[in-house]
Amino acid sequence: MGGAGGRIGRGGGWALALALLTCRASARADELSTEEAPAETLDAQPAPDFVDPSFGPKYVIERVEVRGNKRTRESLITEQLDAVGLRAGEAVNASDARVEAARFRLLATGHFLDARLSVTRGAQRGGVVLLVEVEERGSIVVNELYPSTSAATRFWGGADASDTNFLGRGINLGAGFVVSTTPVITGAERGLGLRLHTSIPARPEWGGLGFTATALFNDASDFQRARGADDDPTPADFIAARTRRAGGIVGVNRALTHAFRGSVDLRGEWIEATLPDLRFRTLRSGAITPIDFDIQEGASHLFSATATLEYDTRNDPVLPRSGARVLTSLEVSGSPLGSSYTFAKALVHASIYTKMPHGHALGLHLFGGAIAGDPAYFDEFFIGDLNLLLPRRALGIDFSTLPSRNFLGTAIASHRYDNYAGRILLEYAIPIWRRRGFVYGGDVFAAGGLLGIGSNGDFNTPGPFSWRALPIDLTADLGLRLDTYVGIFTISIANAISRSSF
Repeated sequence: MGGAGGRIGRGGGWALALALLTCRASARADELSTEEAPAETLDAQPAPDFVDPSFGPKYVIERVEVRGNKRTRESLITEQLDAVGLRAGEAVNASDARVEAARFRLLATGHFLDARLSVTRGAQRGGVVLLVEVEERGSIVVNELYPSTSAATRFWGGADASDTNFLGRGINLGAGFVVSTTPVITGAERGLGLRLHTSIPARPEWGGLGFTATALFNDASDFQRARGADDDPTPADFIAARTRRAGGIVGVNRALTHAFRGSVDLRGEWIEATLPDLRFRTLRSGAITPIDFDIQEGASHLFSATATLEYDTRNDPVLPRSGARVLTSLEVSGSPLGSSYTFAKALVHASIYTKMPHGHALGLHLFGGAIAGDPAYFDEFFIGDLNLLLPRRALGIDFSTLPSRNFLGTAIASHRYDNYAGRILLEYAIPIWRRRGFVYGGDVFAAGGLLGIGSNGDFNTPGPFSWRALPIDLTADLGLRLDTYVGIFTISIANAISRSSF
């Protein structure tokens, strides 16, 4: 698979496979225990259906004691317990579902590697002290690194990092940047992308609402084919349109239930596009056709509103072995919002995990998206974001002219930006490391699947049906995924190929 569909050329050695993803909390499925008799053990697992959850003695919580929090404020921890009703004065029994709910909420904050709840004898008969022991994760996290090269752009690089627990208050504060050399494409300029982002966790006095904000600036070139065959990535066959974007996103979110979370985001951008003098493509037949740059020339602006619903029951947010995460969103932009672009964009992401023998895990990852209307190119689906073997956009900027690998010999080569996209990916993970030192855990994984991307008419070809006319392709990966003190590192074949794409 290492040489499939492309050559590893200049720059391939230094670009070897260090993709960092967002760092989130991980945990073991430890059961809760008591330290002293005669207090009862609190079982973190749900009671069997035939057992009455209220069965057994009840104890009254006299107070809550927190241990192990060196950076995190105690109030941030007790608020998660309060949210499920575990506080002084409340009664708790051996099979109380609130115990597991509280533990899950603590791990879902991303600040803790593990959390354990137990009870010790209180001062009064029938009273207990609820003991919460947490093991903190590293709070300075590298979300992404961007060292890459391609035939079109000799180098682009940068990083995105966050303090996920700023001042111990659970605030996520971060920044990212990407810069590039001047692409070897007519009209192209050096690329620059900047991001500032923050999220503030929900608080009871705010009605359980949390807040997010992102500021962005992009000054980059987008590549459009002017001549040559669709499967030929030669940079000389492309021209560039320059786009500057400045703006941001503000949002509010709230936990709806133990597993559901909803959010609403408002987005605003000011855009300046400079199109090249050449605006027609010469086809191989000699015919001339206009180039659709998918951006309004000169000044324009974009305003949109997005609603998102997330469902998450994974047993571990970082290296899961069971459960599911499903995220659906709908973004709407149009003249009633004051936008120069009118479109509606719907997305569905789903990951379903199944326990396998010996601690292994089977994951099914599904993605589907559709856009109605006329968005700018940076809001369309991009082939590099779907195919694991291609360079993906860095802070929304594309630096490569490489088409999809086209293992199936289909019409996929002509598709870069489109209004419809889908992917199905099957992944098998084998644990090789858990909870020691700098590396919290690690999995060897193998993944493979099918992707498709297209626009109106691409899936309805004239004449007899032929699957080769469909814009579909295969994608795959094999490598090592590590959960570390500073984030998630993925070292893989696809990572190496996509970061040195010629």
